[in-house]
Amino acid sequence: MMRGLSKVYHRFSLFSLSPLTLTPPLFLSLNLNPFSSPRAAGHLRTQSSRPFKTVTTMIADRLHHLVPVNSVAAENGVGPNGSMSSSSDSNYTEEEENLGGKYRLPPPEIKDIVDAPPLPALAFSPHRDKILFLKRRALPPLAELARPEEKLAGIRIDGRCNTRSRMSFYTGIGIHQLLPDGTLGPEIEVHGFPAGAKINFVTWSNDGRHLAFSVRVGEQDNSGKLRVWVADVETGKARPLFQSPDIFLNAIFDNFVWLDNSTILVSTIPSSRGDLPKKPLVPSGPKIQSNEQKHVVQVRTFQDLLKDEYDEDLFDYYTTTQLLLASLDGTVKEFGPPAVYTSLDPSP
Repeated sequence: MMRGLSKVYHRFSLFSLSPLTLTPPLFLSLNLNPFSSPRAAGHLRTQSSRPFKTVTTMIADRLHHLVPVNSVAAENGVGPNGSMSSSSDSNYTEEEENLGGKYRLPPPEIKDIVDAPPLPALAFSPHRDKILFLKRRALPPLAELARPEEKLAGIRIDGRCNTRSRMSFYTGIGIHQLLPDGTLGPEIEVHGFPAGAKINFVTWSNDGRHLAFSVRVGEQDNSGKLRVWVADVETGKARPLFQSPDIFLNAIFDNFVWLDNSTILVSTIPSSRGDLPKKPLVPSGPKIQSNEQKHVVQVRTFQDLLKDEYDEDLFDYYTTTQLLLASLDGTVKEFGPPAVYTSLDPSP
């Protein structure tokens, strides 16, 4: 027990040493010797720390040649906790400011690898004499992933664009001629659509002289909906298929199909469609589930089923389509009444 108390005595004395001074300070010690002269209870005595003078000198000598950690870390460009120094952070400070300080981008070397465009998708012409290079980006933007979606009848719907949610897209179209020796001719870039447009559903005409595709520009109001464009393969010049700016593509199910060399059957949003149905505050009735026969049936679980009349109204609102027959000369004609068309399959 005396040894343990002696250790406490020495530790208490060393803690009072100041690393900035070599003069040993005075310290307080408890009288732990049972054979010493009796003193009053709680009495403390002040004693000079001469026996510890050599200890203080040894500590000062050993610490004299050490280099501060901060100075070594600064030479290596690393902070004392292992993080990069402020000089390294300045490389992407501007990008952090563009994101509002909420996201932090990696160093440019890693960012360039992640954002490197992947290989384009390929599509051959009907006569196998031309090939499309459909250019795309590596990763979708966060704005696409964060868009709200409706979950109806097993389908995830982007209500603003009237398409399937989180749909990938192309950023450009290049046309190459397949030469007899197996090489590719010079690229003809499809142009004429707005900059930054998101391209989908690229299809060849039956004779391979035209392309049809959808274009989506902007994310607000009707500018986020899809429009049908056509392009001349020889020149690459693109233009809208419909002259009216109020005709939009309904891309929940089949969207459009070529009927011949110059006519396209297009699924469009009906012009007579009203406002989005509002969810009633009070349900039309209670939800009742019954299993009177008490039979356990092992069936597949289907996701996002229609739960009530409001879901049914939403499903009809988004999927109801007006078919239009559109020619390349600008002629437009309605085909059939508005209804839910899940596929378009013309005869040969």
